[in-house]
Amino acid sequence: MIAPSACYRDGVRIALAAVLLWATTVSAQPARYRHAYYLFLADRVTGCEPCYIPLLLTSAPLDALGVPALDVVVITTYERDSIWSSEKGVRLAAADVVPVGRTLRLRDKRYRYQEISPREVVRLLENPRGAIPIGRPMTPALPAAELAQLLADFRALSTER
Repeated sequence: MIAPSACYRDGVRIALAAVLLWATTVSAQPARYRHAYYLFLADRVTGCEPCYIPLLLTSAPLDALGVPALDVVVITTYERDSIWSSEKGVRLAAADVVPVGRTLRLRDKRYRYQEISPREVVRLLENPRGAIPIGRPMTPALPAAELAQLLADFRALSTER
């Protein structure tokens, strides 16, 4: 019979090996998302819309969008301080981006976009609740695997730049 403590140690070793393998795989993969943009409403504003600032994460720069469409991550922030919600796989068509005016159309609204540094993205992802005390119907959360991948992508970039 195997002692319970030996089973526990073996389980911990297996879990540790799995985490190390996952971390190696994530860091060995090329960054899926390399660019981040805050979006500021360019259309008529109603209510507290300007408080909820979308953060767009893309694999290609918006100024050089040469593909017909791009799947992006849209993270809605509250005052660029905390994460309110997130949505993965949002489709952005090349026709929706106007590089000359640095504007784009997303969900029937027109925005001005401004690229931000990878460090700013990492700061937000590491502290999704932010510093501004606000009431939330639920705790903002990205799925753990998605959060880990986004953090890996932007941490790697923050050391490059």
